[in-house]
Amino acid sequence: MTSHPPEPEDRPIRAGIGLVGRDGRYLVRQRPPGTAMAGYWEFPGGKCEPGESPEVATRRECLEELGLAVTLGALRRVVSHRYPHAWVELYYYEGRTADPLAEPGRETGFRWVAAEELPTLLFPEANGPILQDLARESALARRG
Repeated sequence: MTSHPPEPEDRPIRAGIGLVGRDGRYLVRQRPPGTAMAGYWEFPGGKCEPGESPEVATRRECLEELGLAVTLGALRRVVSHRYPHAWVELYYYEGRTADPLAEPGRETGFRWVAAEELPTLLFPEANGPILQDLARESALARRG
């Protein structure tokens, strides 16, 4: 396990996040015990490596976490948020599994959750704007 020096406060930690969706549902998991924000829910994704773009980081992290190749679409939103312990800049990308029938392995902890159910789950605060977007879009689609 490598330790990383703390990020300077004048620069956010950049991360790429995949909104991997299918049929109005998104892949999410609960953060495991012993991790930062354990018990909170999260989309697949993670920190950018030095010199890595958020888009490349999103693809890499989705493959590592889901065990699935993901095709990314548009950059949906960028959220900058200061937690007491860190300043983050999250890049949310539309995504889908490269194989339309692929499923993440059970060992990954990821599962499909309907968009309208996402706001009922406890996500880290920085996810609030994207959760509102997804819930609004889901409500509009249901009214269709």
